[in-house]
Amino acid sequence: MAWSDLPHRKNPFEMLTNSETQLASAYYNVRIGGDMALLKGMMRLLIERDDAASAAGRPSLLDDEFIQTHTVGFDELRRDVLNSEWKDIERISGLSQTQIAELADAYAAAERTIICYGMGITQHEHGTQNVQQLVNLLLMKGNIGKPGAGICPLRGHSNVQGDRTVGITEKPSAEFLARLGERYGFTPPHAPGHAAIASMQAICTGQARALICMGGQLCSGNARSGSERCTVNTLRSDGTRSH
Repeated sequence: MAWSDLPHRKNPFEMLTNSETQLASAYYNVRIGGDMALLKGMMRLLIERDDAASAAGRPSLLDDEFIQTHTVGFDELRRDVLNSEWKDIERISGLSQTQIAELADAYAAAERTIICYGMGITQHEHGTQNVQQLVNLLLMKGNIGKPGAGICPLRGHSNVQGDRTVGITEKPSAEFLARLGERYGFTPPHAPGHAAIASMQAICTGQARALICMGGQLCSGNARSGSERCTVNTLRSDGTRSH
């Protein structure tokens, strides 16, 4: 294999194996806050093309059996998506209908899809709704609960997702606590703890008096809640030191 055969000459894997792995290279610059509009545009195109396929006697583009068996509320989603105007979708998403169609085509052609998302999706005033629409898009083609498909949050700090997976959370389930106690021979506390914002508020009210942070800055690393300055001042007045 000649050097010119390597599509990405800085990739050592290609040099070692004489092969390459094709990865997605398309990039779409979605306007801040325009994620839901983009996803609605994709779902509208998928539904319209599925309707056209059904009318022409072609195989369905969507996973109708999965939708009927494992989801609820599809008719309401369908009405909402089809009532969305393209001029609004384009204005809010920052993408043209042609660009959104390219994304929809790529998704429709894939037998399995994993959607990975970062903090740009979640750290937003409608972050929950953003993730819900990602799930809706996956459900339309049955991309939940099968190998090689699903949704994958890429968290903001080192191995936060791994922490959650093994049960490090402020609200562990009773089943998890029982198994944890059985495995390590102790009785775990069952009272719920504090999430990030709630922990700052607990410090301000005196409910919490100590703070241990490992690898993160609690006050500056969270969305503005009005509690960050109070948290720092309260800890300082109590003689707490940070290292």
